[in-house]
Amino acid sequence: MLKPMHEIAPTVYVNGRLLPEGEASVSVLDRGLTLADGLFETMVAFGDRVFRLPDHLARLRGGAALLRLPLPPSRTLEAAVRETLRRNGRERSVVRLTVTRGSDHGRGLDVRPGTRPTLIVRVTPWQGPPSSLPLPGRSLALSPICRNEHSPITRVKSLAYVEGVVARLEVRRRGADDALLLNTTGTVACASSSNVFVVIDDALATPRQEDGALPGIARKTLLEVARSLGMAAREQSIQPEEVYRAREVVLTNVVSGPVPVTSVDGHPVGDGAPGPVTARLTRAYWELVAKTLGG
Repeated sequence: MLKPMHEIAPTVYVNGRLLPEGEASVSVLDRGLTLADGLFETMVAFGDRVFRLPDHLARLRGGAALLRLPLPPSRTLEAAVRETLRRNGRERSVVRLTVTRGSDHGRGLDVRPGTRPTLIVRVTPWQGPPSSLPLPGRSLALSPICRNEHSPITRVKSLAYVEGVVARLEVRRRGADDALLLNTTGTVACASSSNVFVVIDDALATPRQEDGALPGIARKTLLEVARSLGMAAREQSIQPEEVYRAREVVLTNVVSGPVPVTSVDGHPVGDGAPGPVTARLTRAYWELVAKTLGG
């Protein structure tokens, strides 16, 4: 039986063991801690049903191949996720799956033989799809921090997220909600922890992976949703001026789904209110999530 949130004592999964969150630990020698040497996936779930789990695991496996990080079989990862969800018993959850290269008693960057990955699954409450639309609009500000579109690391969910942390801290000091990051050529890449979309001439566009965009699961889903609604939806290079001129701007990640942006660098997007295209896409996106998860 699923329990109310206030009755649940969090349980986490660490290397095959389910433990109370307050008792769980990893070694101070873990390379995820000392070098950010690892990967993670953030997912959403109804009960033990995870939205697009195969897509998340495929992205994780692609990142692990790039990092030459050995992973357990996908069935083991899936079982760990579902077991942790069942133990926590929440109706709606955010699931964080973290894999590090493991503990290493040496120093420096070299990976020593016998290093075994650390696997962690943590579940936290999620409010689920929004109860009403439109959602409140967010504000973006251009960040001085650049994404390196030439690095393959920008296309995996690495533990090294300090770039986004600092970018968001900097724009919050300027009164914005989130940061808009450009790449080294001045082309739009992403927000601090979200993909970016613009609506121009009735078409939906999002930066290419080659421009520094992460291949987000919500990004992929929104492109599919837009096409199912008959909209033109494409991946393309986007200049900052196109963001300023866009009729609508949208951010996506799997926890928040599509979220409208109503100002960029203090200038209103469109008429300064969430737009009809964003509302239509958001409604269809969450209908797909609910249909997929049976919620």
